[in-house]
Amino acid sequence: MKMTGTQVQMGRHTLDEVEAKQLLAAYGIPVVQEIEVKDEEGAVSRAKDIGFPLVVKGMGEKLLHKTELGVVFLNVRSEGELREACRLIRERGGEQVKAFVLQPMVQGKREFAAGLIRDPQFGPCVMFGLGGIFTEVLDDVVFRIAPVSEMEANRMIEEIKSRALLNDFRGEQALDRETLVKVITGLSRLGLERPEVKEVDINPLIADRKGKVVAVDALVVLSDSQVSPLPGEEAEEDKEEIIKALEQMVHARSVAVVGANRPPKSGFPGMYICMKRFGYPGRLYPVNPNVEEIEGVKTYPNLRSLPEPVDLVIVSVPAEAVPAVLEECAATGNRNIHIFSSGFKETGEEDRIALQNKMEEIARRGKLRVIGPNCMGLYVPASRMVTWVGASPISGPVAFVSQSGGNAEDFTHYLATQYKIYISKSISYGNALTLDSTDFLEYLAQDEETRIITMYLEGVKDGRRFFDLVSELNLKKPIIIFKGGLTDSGARAVSSHTGSLAGGEKIWRAFFRQTGVIPANSLEEMADVVVLCHHLCFVPGKRVAVLGIGGGIGVFVADNCARAGLILPALSAGLVKKLRALIPPAGTMIRNPIDAVPAFLNLPLLGDILEILALSGEVDNFIISLPLDWLHDRSEEGRYVETVARFIIEEGRKRLYDHPLIVVRRQYQPDDRIKAVIPKLDDILLSAKVPIYDSMERAILALARFSDYCQFVSNRKNKNIR
Repeated sequence: MKMTGTQVQMGRHTLDEVEAKQLLAAYGIPVVQEIEVKDEEGAVSRAKDIGFPLVVKGMGEKLLHKTELGVVFLNVRSEGELREACRLIRERGGEQVKAFVLQPMVQGKREFAAGLIRDPQFGPCVMFGLGGIFTEVLDDVVFRIAPVSEMEANRMIEEIKSRALLNDFRGEQALDRETLVKVITGLSRLGLERPEVKEVDINPLIADRKGKVVAVDALVVLSDSQVSPLPGEEAEEDKEEIIKALEQMVHARSVAVVGANRPPKSGFPGMYICMKRFGYPGRLYPVNPNVEEIEGVKTYPNLRSLPEPVDLVIVSVPAEAVPAVLEECAATGNRNIHIFSSGFKETGEEDRIALQNKMEEIARRGKLRVIGPNCMGLYVPASRMVTWVGASPISGPVAFVSQSGGNAEDFTHYLATQYKIYISKSISYGNALTLDSTDFLEYLAQDEETRIITMYLEGVKDGRRFFDLVSELNLKKPIIIFKGGLTDSGARAVSSHTGSLAGGEKIWRAFFRQTGVIPANSLEEMADVVVLCHHLCFVPGKRVAVLGIGGGIGVFVADNCARAGLILPALSAGLVKKLRALIPPAGTMIRNPIDAVPAFLNLPLLGDILEILALSGEVDNFIISLPLDWLHDRSEEGRYVETVARFIIEEGRKRLYDHPLIVVRRQYQPDDRIKAVIPKLDDILLSAKVPIYDSMERAILALARFSDYCQFVSNRKNKNIR
C-alpha cells in the first residue's frame, strides 16, 4: 500500500477518515462499514445500503476532531433527519467539508481507544485504554514500545484500571480479547513498517452487545517529510571500535590532564591530584603552559610536547578553551577524551549550545571518543583511576553509569559505606557529546568484572538501540535504573488525543515493563535493590513470612506488602498448629507476621520455627525484624544483639534450607548505646551475605522489585518470549 507515501509527497498532514480506515484494515484492525458520498442527495440515495439508524460525518483533511466541531450526527433515524444533519455539517464545517461519510449506528455501552505515537527517544509506541469522551479526563491508558507481541498486548489489556469493562457488563457479553490483541499488534506493525505515519488515534473503539470490537473513528497524522526513520536506523559507528576505546580508557596505562594545577590549601584539589593521590600506577602527565611543575612533577605546555600519545586525555580548562584542546587531540592522535569542563548545553544559553555543537563537529571529524562534557568521568578502583576525593580503593561487581557527576560520587560512596558493596566501574558522562549510555552498556555487557549494572539517566540519545540492548542484557546481568526528570517531560505539539497523553513517564513505565529492568526512585532505593542482587542472586516467589516482636507491625507490614506486590500469606491451620506447639499462647500471635517473643529469648526455638516454616511449602522468603531497643537490654553493652546475629547467619540460615533471608533492624529510642551496636550487627550479617535494612518499608520494596525481576527473567528464559 503506497497511499500514505503519496499523501506525504502531496504535502498533506493527515489522511481523511476513509483513507485512515483503509490503512488500519490493511493491518488487520476491524473498522466499521462506511460509504463516502459527495453531497446531500448522495447521502439520501445511499442511506438504504446502510439502513437507519445511522451515523453521518463530515469528511475533510482538516476536520480532525469532528465531535468538537459538531460535524458528527449519531442515531440518525430518517431521511429528514439525514438531510438536516448534512445541512448542519456544511454550515459548521464550511469549506473544510469535502464529503460525507455514512456508517451504521454501532450500539454498545463500552468504548475504548487505541493509538500510535512516535516517541522522540524510542520511536513507535502503542497506546490502549478507556475511550470515548473520558479518554483524556480519566487518563486510563497504557503504552508499549513497538514491537508489541501478543503476550505483551494481553498484558496491556489487563493493566487498564477499567479492565472490569472487558468482562460481561450490564447485559453485554465479554469483549473479544483476540480482536483487541490484533488491534494492538496491528498498530505495532504499522508503526514499524510505515515511518511516514506519525500518529494514529482510534477513538472510539466500540464493543457491541456481543463483545465484537470495531473502530468507528480514526485519525492518521503524517510526518512532515517522506522519510522519518526510526531512532537508531542511522549509520552506527563500529561497535567493536567503541568497546575497544572504552577498554583502553578504563585500563589506561597513560593519562594526560590538560589544565592540571597545583592543589589549593582547601577544597577540591583537581583532577591531576585526585589521580596521583589515589595511587594511579601508569604514566600521568600534567599539561599546563603556565605552571612548570606540580608537586615535583614536570608539566608540559601542550599535548604536542608529550613523549607519547596517551590512552586518555582529561580536559579541565575553561569552556571557551575546550574546542582548541579537542583540535589538538585530533592532531596528535589522542582520541580518547574525558571533558570535565562545564558551561555548555546544560546552561540552556544559545551561545553555550553553539559552543557544544562546535565541539561535537570537531569530535566527529577527528573521530574522538568523548566522555562528557560536564561530568566526573571514570572511577575504576582496579586501575586506581578516580577524579574525586574519598573514593574507596576496593573493587567490586557493580557498575554505575550516570549522567550526573554528583550522583556518581554519592551513590558509589553510599553503596560502599552502607552495604559494603563496591564498584567495578563508574562512568559519569554528562552531556554525552559522542559517547552515550548505550555505548557504555555495550562495553559493560562483555565486562567480566561487572555482574550488576546500575544507571542514573535523564534521557537517551538512541532509545531504540538502548531498548533493544537492555532487553537482551537484562536477562544476563540485572540492570537497575533511576530515571530522573519523569515529571518534567513537557507537552509535545501533537494534534491527536493519543499524542497528548504520551508523557515521558508513561513511555518509560512501558520501557520498564517490557524490558524487566528494575526501576528505582532514588539512589538509596537503587542501593537497596543492589544488596539483594548481590547477596541473594535469585528469589523463588513473592510469598513472605515475617518474624518479629509485637503485634503492631502486622498491619503496616500487610499494607506495605500489598502496595509493593508481595504476598503475605495466611498460614494454614496445620502450620499454625505446629507453630503453636512451640510458641506458648501468652502474649503471642500465630499469624503472618508472627509475633515470636519467646523465639528471640530462646534462639534454638527460633531455629525450630524457621525450619517448620521453610519445610511447609507455604512461603518463599523470610524477613526477620530485630527490635534493637528491646534486644539490647537482654545483656550488657548489647552483646545479645551480636549473639542473635551470629545465630541467624549460622544455625538460622541452615534451618531455612536455602530460602532467601532478609533482616530488618529497628531502633526508635534515642540511645547512643544502641546505635553503637549497629555497625557490628551490619558487619556480621553483610559479611555473611545476609541483607540488612534499617526499615521494613525499604526491605519490602527492595524485595518486591527484585522478585519482579527474578520472575521476569524466569518467564523469559523458560518460555523464550520477547
